[in-house]
Amino acid sequence: MQTDSIPPAGPAVLDEGLHQRVARLARRRPDAPALIAQDRLISYGELNATADAWAARLAAEGVTAGHQVPIALPRGTDLVLALLAVLKTGAAYALLDPAWPAARLREVIAVLNAPLMIGAEPVAGSDLPVWRTPARDLTTPSGFRPAEVDGDAPCCVFFTSGTTGRPKGVLTPHRATARLFQPGTFATFDEHTVIPLAAPAPWDAFSLELWAALANGGTSLIITEPYLTAGGLRDGIARHGVCTAWLTSSLFNMMVDEDPDAFRGLRQLMIGGERLSPTHVGEFLRRHPGIVLLNGYGPVESTVFATTHRITPADAERPGGVPLGRPVPETGVHVLDGDRPCADGEVGEICLTGAGLALGYLGDEELTARAFVPIRSGGRTVRAYRTGDLGVRDADGLLHFRGRADRQVKVRGHRIEPAEIERRITQLLPVRSCRVVVDRTGGSQPRLIAWCVPDRPGDSLEAAVPTLREVLPAYQMPADVRAVDAFPVTPQGKLDERALLATLHGTVPTPAARQADDPCRPEGLAAVVAEVFAEVLGRDRVPLDVAFGELGGTSLDKGRVCARLAARLGRPVPLARFLDHPTVTALTGWLGANEPTARPGGGADVGVVPLTPMQLIYLARHLLDPTDLTSHCLLTWVVEGELDHAALEAAVAAVHARHEPLRAAYLGDPRPLARLVEIGPPPLEGLPEQPSVETAIAALRALFTGELLIEEADVWRVAVAPAGDVTVLGCVVHHIAFDGWSESVLARDLAAAYNAARRGEPQPNRPAPPSLARAYGDYTQRIAASGTDQQRERLRAELAGVPALHWPAPVDPDEGTVSGLVEVPIEPDVVAAVDAEADAAGVSRFAALLHHYAASLAEVTGQRDFAVGIPVAQRHDAGSELAVGCHIAMLCLRLRGVALDDGPAALHATWRRFTEAFAAQDVPFQDVLRSLDLPGGSRPPLFQNLFAVQDNASAELALDGARATFVRQPYLDLPLELHAEIWPREDGGLRLTVCYRRDVVAGSTAEELAKRIGERIRTAGAVR
Repeated sequence: MQTDSIPPAGPAVLDEGLHQRVARLARRRPDAPALIAQDRLISYGELNATADAWAARLAAEGVTAGHQVPIALPRGTDLVLALLAVLKTGAAYALLDPAWPAARLREVIAVLNAPLMIGAEPVAGSDLPVWRTPARDLTTPSGFRPAEVDGDAPCCVFFTSGTTGRPKGVLTPHRATARLFQPGTFATFDEHTVIPLAAPAPWDAFSLELWAALANGGTSLIITEPYLTAGGLRDGIARHGVCTAWLTSSLFNMMVDEDPDAFRGLRQLMIGGERLSPTHVGEFLRRHPGIVLLNGYGPVESTVFATTHRITPADAERPGGVPLGRPVPETGVHVLDGDRPCADGEVGEICLTGAGLALGYLGDEELTARAFVPIRSGGRTVRAYRTGDLGVRDADGLLHFRGRADRQVKVRGHRIEPAEIERRITQLLPVRSCRVVVDRTGGSQPRLIAWCVPDRPGDSLEAAVPTLREVLPAYQMPADVRAVDAFPVTPQGKLDERALLATLHGTVPTPAARQADDPCRPEGLAAVVAEVFAEVLGRDRVPLDVAFGELGGTSLDKGRVCARLAARLGRPVPLARFLDHPTVTALTGWLGANEPTARPGGGADVGVVPLTPMQLIYLARHLLDPTDLTSHCLLTWVVEGELDHAALEAAVAAVHARHEPLRAAYLGDPRPLARLVEIGPPPLEGLPEQPSVETAIAALRALFTGELLIEEADVWRVAVAPAGDVTVLGCVVHHIAFDGWSESVLARDLAAAYNAARRGEPQPNRPAPPSLARAYGDYTQRIAASGTDQQRERLRAELAGVPALHWPAPVDPDEGTVSGLVEVPIEPDVVAAVDAEADAAGVSRFAALLHHYAASLAEVTGQRDFAVGIPVAQRHDAGSELAVGCHIAMLCLRLRGVALDDGPAALHATWRRFTEAFAAQDVPFQDVLRSLDLPGGSRPPLFQNLFAVQDNASAELALDGARATFVRQPYLDLPLELHAEIWPREDGGLRLTVCYRRDVVAGSTAEELAKRIGERIRTAGAVR
């Protein structure tokens, strides 16, 4: 047949290194966002400058062209900076998984030509020096110039499974990756692309996700979870504008099963890594006809993709499955029988040519020569890679997959050579021979089963799994290791894999037999749980008291268990609860003890909704004193450039219509509730011209001290105050309909609506936030499932007798009740020291900061027993991250004893106390007060003070034609006596603020407390 011709040579960008392309983009758009990690943004200018500085130091250590530098760092900004720095030295990078067993890390490092390794810790048994990533504020030496390379220069190394028992290092050039992102390629990649970086770093899919953004001026959203979850995708779309994503087929299937609406807002989705499920593809297209769905195929030797196909509903009905598609740019696809081109409809081996091909296998010229061979195409000899995949091209020119010519398999997106695992097992275990077979007959996911012939017949292989885990990466671990006396063979003398698999699934015990040999057989709810466990694991039955993970279940399998149980039981089964209760017995017990309660109105949206415990507190304050300002939440932006008042009014109206909490009346009679009211948006209030930004802000603060009549649905106000060349824009929202998370949601929605109105476009069609009724229904479901009775009793015992906090210095009676504010800056290097202290103690940054606050409070007050209030977000339910509303709880944390000492033990004690309080977050605070049986009229001394680490997304207001800068305002008033809060800074540092009521806490006390907290935090690294 006539093979596809390789497209003409691409643009000049294929003739330069990827790092040179990033540098060009940084010069053109230095302020454009390149990376987002945990809500910290790194611009192209900062990314390029920091990578230059790091590259100079790597070059000084001897890294240069011809090296392949291993990088063993977790997915994060340091990883991206490190690989970019390596490229700028002229070397190639090899991304390794720090979680791999030390034996595997040693093996792959030995294949590389490197003077050092970039990582956090040395690899046990390896003498390769470790280069730890430096600070990000380094300057580049004047004499250093990043290396300039052409497109054929080595770029990166991917390690994949090998038949020899050793991993293969596939070395690819710059142009192999760059070819995918040219104009007119298979998908849209440009400066507007925002894509999650979530694939395992050693995969070539990581390159797809990273360079899809950085090669085009787009934004890479770095995911810190092990993989991209449905919740992570929802959050990325809602908060950061994710428009493009990549998922393995397995993960795609799980999301379609578990949370099909999580994809809303995407522009395009790439899937692949394994054969696609037509059922899941069809369901996705039915729900999301406007999202481009692409099937991507390609071995790592041809760098990410060789072909792609835009999937249509008709593809889900094809007898042979979804097509692999057509070649990507600069790629040729050939279907051959030996050296002979196959005709249309004839099955042959898929061979690939073009710019995507790897340079070869590191240190294995013989294997390179066997895999990369010359073929004739278009009258000339070209270099081709023989994939071992079988395919057929139809009359329309579409390529279809038809299996493998060898034993290689794909499991959850990983390419696996069973021979490699077999050789490892025979080296590590007392067995004469081993055969690894893929079991596809049981659950929804294929799994590896290893059958072994022991050295001595009858020997047990019970120690096999722990031994193998020391050497094999998780994706190569067999789900089961079984001993056999001999391998069954077919009449032709080949291994009879069907006979082996029959030993797994062919001996299903009858009900009578189960009753005879299983006196603890499950019944009722337990039977359903056991059946789902068995289905997902592909077994006939499972033990009742063995954890799901120990039975071979993966993280994706756990998601499937939750989805299937939810479907069968008609109620949510949170993944977090399954992780806490991983056995059939434990999960059955939790399910039985947490029967769901009905949602208001049977789950339908209703106009009247009860209030949550925190909303009841805010309502009570308002009813007692309508002029109370402690619940007024302020947002302020300084806007440079023209502010279109008509567009702003339209935007306020759109946000008002989008979020029900903003147009509800909050009533206390005859019972506390929120009633949805069809009321218009608040007017855009204008203040007179002000002489300065400071006076404009002060004028807005004065305006916003007026009452918010929440019982009449007067929940929020918006105003502007001009000040010369700028305008100050402000909002005030009552806390009963707002929280810290809501700041970024309101800002994002306000900007989107403003920009649409300014352009004369319809309002953007985005996923709707949950209604008031839905949010309350989700809340009651969660409460019913959380076991609050036991937690309530634990809290009562913990908080009984907690003493009041006494401030040491008298207050000045002339100060009044106006709140005061003390600020302390915390520099990035100090933050790094705190993180190191926390890591060494095995706790989080939050725990370390909380400990330093509490210990300082003990020093200042002289008390060794007190309580601290800690606000926590409660946005656990579907869509809640899109909502403006009050979704918080307040924890009461009692600190005493060891928790107020110094050292790792104190940090651990603080962390333990917090986790215990966090587990009880669903117990209403009013219940806690009632359980303590406090004397009438006494002020409950549970939290006179509050500590918070404010890590919510910043309220960025991205307005067309103007630049808006968010200004954090002091509170109008405080409900407690003292608030200590820690806020993020753009440079990676932090800002400590201590707000206090002047009528209760002396200014000298607040200043001393802030000073001690700052000193403790600054000395964290030295103490450690």
